[in-house]
Formats: sequence, C-alpha cells, structure tokens
Amino acid sequence: MVNFIRELEVNPQITSEEIEIHVRTMLKKLNRDGAVISVSGGLDSAVAATLTVRSLGVKRVHLLNMPERDSKPVHKKHAKLLADHLGAPLTIKNITPIVCASGAYRLLPLGYIPSQWIRKKIVDFGKTKYLDGNQDNILANRLHPEPGTWVAKGNAYAVAKHRLRVVMVYQFAELNNFMVVGAANRTEWLTGTFSKWGIDHCADIMPLMHLFRSQLERVADYIQVPAPIRNKRADPDVMPGIDDKGDMLGDFATVDQVLYALENNQQRDHLIQEYGHELVTRCFELFELSRHMRESPYHLLA
Repeated sequence: MVNFIRELEVNPQITSEEIEIHVRTMLKKLNRDGAVISVSGGLDSAVAATLTVRSLGVKRVHLLNMPERDSKPVHKKHAKLLADHLGAPLTIKNITPIVCASGAYRLLPLGYIPSQWIRKKIVDFGKTKYLDGNQDNILANRLHPEPGTWVAKGNAYAVAKHRLRVVMVYQFAELNNFMVVGAANRTEWLTGTFSKWGIDHCADIMPLMHLFRSQLERVADYIQVPAPIRNKRADPDVMPGIDDKGDMLGDFATVDQVLYALENNQQRDHLIQEYGHELVTRCFELFELSRHMRESPYHLLA
C-alpha cells in the first residue's frame, strides 16, 4: 500500500516560490498590468491573495469582496483583515441587488424571510426532511438532483451567487487590464464542491489547483495568513445552514489521501481496508458524479 501521507507532504517554502514564479510568468504571458482576486474571507482566497502580493507586489494587486444578503458578517471582516495585513486595496461590492434581480432569491422560501437565523433553521429542517437527516447526502444530491425538487432549487439558489460574482470580477479585470486569480484547491476540484462556472471555477489562472486542502493549510501557516482566517471552518457561505465543507466531506487530511489514491487509480478494495467503506464510497461517488464539471464543455473534437 502506498504511503499517501508521505505522498501528500509538501515543502511550503518551495511550493510558495513555485506559485509566485507561476503568477509572474502568467501576468507577462497574458500581457496584463496587475491581478484581481475575489476574496471571500476564507483560507483559499487568502492564500491566493497573499502569494499574488508576494509575487507581483502590493501595487499591482487588488482584492474584491462581494457579500450578499446571506453572507455572514465575519467573512467580510476577515476580508478586511487580510487586506490590512497585506496592505492591499480592497473593494467591497454588495451583490444583493444583482442576485435579487436575477430571481435567485425567489427559488427558495428563504427569500421572504428577513432573519438569517430563521433562514438557517429552515435550511436545517429541509436537510432533515429531504435528506433523511443525513448530511453526507447533501454534496452527492446536489450533483444529481431530481428536477424541480428543493434540492435542485437549493443548488440553483447557491451557485447563482458565485456565477454573478464571476461577472463582477471580470468586469473589474477588463476595466483595469488585470488578470483574474482564482483560488480553487484540488480537494474541491475532485469532489465537485465548487460552483460550475462560478467564482471558484472561472479565472485566468488557478495557482492553487494542484494543492489539496490539507497541503494548503501548511502553506497558509508558512506565509503567515492571519490566524483568524487560518483557524476558521471551510464555510462556502452561500446559504444559511451550510456552514462547513469539512463537516460534509470529512477530515481533510484523510479525505485528501483517499482522493489522491482515487486520482492515481488505486484499487477501491484496498482503500476500503485502509480508510473504511463509508469514507471511500463517499469520496468515490463525489469523484465520479463531478467528473463532468472537470471535463465540460464537451465537443466533437474531444
């Protein structure tokens, strides 16, 4: 059995330097004057922003935070904390009116409830009623929902926000001749825990895509991302009651080992013996159900 813990070991200094070189190389290749990063207040975008500033210098990097009605205030606070820490300019653009105009808020009854706390309670009830109380089903169900169900509507409700953020970040980039730096990591990529054609999918460069979430945490420590950001949950922050990808996926360090093994064609039976049937089956299901997200758009020359 391959030692996947050893395979996923990362040298944060070398990794950081490689990413910084890549960012500078791509800026020149794309003939851009600077970079813009959508910062959510979470770890991934904080690492992407920090490495971009280290690579290009603070004068050529702009941060963009795009909260909306369901966003938790702490994430905007952490986006400001990151900007102050880096000394980088930050624009905060509330996209609530845009999401509202798109009709996304009307997809769920949450749209008529002003209190975020009550909206969270309704989502918790929905998870119990429509997912049999099994939160492990959430990620898989959103990848193949029955048409017109609350699961389908909830997915559309959530991903619309990230797709609208793409419009805004690219508008900013085009106006300033900037390249868009994305922040998706490999754990998200292999499990489909990102929004297809959303802000965590669409960018000019994705410098963290080769790093699993557990590896990213090592890099974050090395480059001294502020502790409140490093220590927070992996919150997608698109809907009340959906608060932690780690709770839904499992411990990132272990999940990443399984995903690495699946990507490298290791036998599932061997993995089940090592990691257990439940975890391996969950990871394999997400890996397969999200395959189209990594491969599309399909075309006749493919």
